[in-house]
Amino acid sequence: MLVVKSLKKSFGGLLAIDDLSFQVETGKIHAVIGPNGAGKTTLISQLSGEIKPDSGTVLFDGIEISGMPVHLRSALGLARSFQITNIFLDLKTLDNVALAVQAHAGHSFHFWQDAGKDQKLRLPALEFLQQVGLGKRAETVAGQLSHGEHRQLEIAMALATRPKLLLLDEPMAGMGPKESSAMVEILQGLKGKLTILLIEHDMDVVFTLADSITVLVNGRLIATDTPAAIRQHPEVKAAYLGEEDFDT
Repeated sequence: MLVVKSLKKSFGGLLAIDDLSFQVETGKIHAVIGPNGAGKTTLISQLSGEIKPDSGTVLFDGIEISGMPVHLRSALGLARSFQITNIFLDLKTLDNVALAVQAHAGHSFHFWQDAGKDQKLRLPALEFLQQVGLGKRAETVAGQLSHGEHRQLEIAMALATRPKLLLLDEPMAGMGPKESSAMVEILQGLKGKLTILLIEHDMDVVFTLADSITVLVNGRLIATDTPAAIRQHPEVKAAYLGEEDFDT
């Protein structure tokens, strides 16, 4: 689904991404991990189109998208959760997702109230909410949701664009154990239905969800392999010394 070849990005004298190559298999959850400053956010911003790489190529579903703007990548089926899912806090939860359904259908310039009344938008919106565990919160104003529920709503809105590849940057950030557990269940339920590239600091979450893992240090790839192999990789252990013990 995604092939990254020799990707490079510098900011002044700082080399943020250094000749990075890896691929993400269709229908799998592929995690990217690394210490702070490893280049993870720079990478995902290049994949989504927010940042243009200095060199290298990105192939998405067989199409080169290296220089393609964000909206065209979205039209091809690539979604970054927080990038495309601005929550309208004064609207109901269902209306937020209905707007995303409407935008994907190519009618984003209709009046907002239309999205809240049109059953062709509301019915699929409710299905996406149920998929992320927010079916019972459909009529709740989004501003009244918890932080964890906001992240669930963002996932629902991303799903409403019917992506082939979902880029998730720290989906568990700021969550408590109960909310994190709920998000893990949601992402497990998406496995096989679409491809996910996941950046996450919580190693328990990574090793629970990921089919494969890429490890970055200072913008450079040091390993791409299965979770079992990554646990035993000496360079990975050295990079995380003092941060995580993969054997526990």
